[in-house]
Amino acid sequence: MISAQLSDPQLQPLLYAKVTKYMLHGPCGVDNSQAKCMVNGKCSKCFPKEYRERTDWAEDSYPLYARPDNGLVFEHNGARFTNQYVVPYCSQLLFLFGCHLNVEISARLGTVKYLSKYIYKGPNRATMEISGRMQDEIKAHLDGWFIGPTEAC
Repeated sequence: MISAQLSDPQLQPLLYAKVTKYMLHGPCGVDNSQAKCMVNGKCSKCFPKEYRERTDWAEDSYPLYARPDNGLVFEHNGARFTNQYVVPYCSQLLFLFGCHLNVEISARLGTVKYLSKYIYKGPNRATMEISGRMQDEIKAHLDGWFIGPTEAC
């Protein structure tokens, strides 16, 4: 479902065209030290990634995607892109939306907790009422209460 490699331009020319158009990171590093992702002389997104024959899990619960050294190279504006520079993608979503979509596997508890914490964080709400009488604290609490999608499930 999720890949981080160039497809074969002979076998899958449409996918190859989409991946090379939307899903390549860079150039950065030695090829472009002025790139936006460069921080203290290194790519903040950790590109180029290491070549790997299979997908494994890192200690921090994020996947290390298969990026085989299969000789496929894409050249653009003098820069050479291999599997080390491919951002993870889902081919179905790439064809459906036709744009850059960074897709990650989230099957480990740490990843799901991260997504729940930041993506489903509800809006902050505050209420204020100025009056000369006592305020109903229970009503004020319920008015500002938010249940996100994960809690609702």
